[in-house]
Parts: sequence; structure tokens; C-alpha cells
Amino acid sequence: MKPRVKYRGGKSKEIPHLIKHIPEFRGRYVEPFFGGGALSFHLEPKKAIINDINLKLMAFYKGVKSDFELLTKELQEIGRTYIVNRKKINFKSKNSKFKS
Repeated sequence: MKPRVKYRGGKSKEIPHLIKHIPEFRGRYVEPFFGGGALSFHLEPKKAIINDINLKLMAFYKGVKSDFELLTKELQEIGRTYIVNRKKINFKSKNSKFKS
């Protein structure tokens, strides 16, 4: 599975180098520097504890865990708003007197 959030300093590109140093495990996976979660999503542990210093990021993941349906609806609404605004911007730039 891929990370849900694009996060600066993410480990996605480092996974091929990191994976060979991670022993096989059956217990609980603990990720103190979760960020976008690239390594955790790659490993897909059955039991995990995640943490990060970024409290807003952790609040996002708590929202994913506690109310995924509401989060999905909110993200879809943001997507629709983006599309509408993008069309307005494209329309204005096509009709601008000051074309670059």
C-alpha cells in the first residue's frame, strides 16, 4: 500500500535500502517517526503503534482511524471545490488581456 499523505522527508525512495535491514517480525510494529507512513504502509503490519512530532499529522491519522467515512466525504468535497476553482482560473487565464 502507498502512503496516504505526501510528506517532506518521506522514506518511499529509501525502502529498497531499508527493507534489507529490517528483521522479520510477528509482534507489534512501532514507528516513532511516521510522517507519511511509507515504511509502515509497505510492511503492512497487523498490529502497529504510530507516532510523529507533527500533532496535526497525527490528528489526521486519528481521523482516518475514527471516522473514515466523514474524512472521505470531506476530501471528495475538497476535490470538487478544487476542480471548480481550477476551471475558473483556466478560464480567466485564457481570457486575460495580459497573456505571457
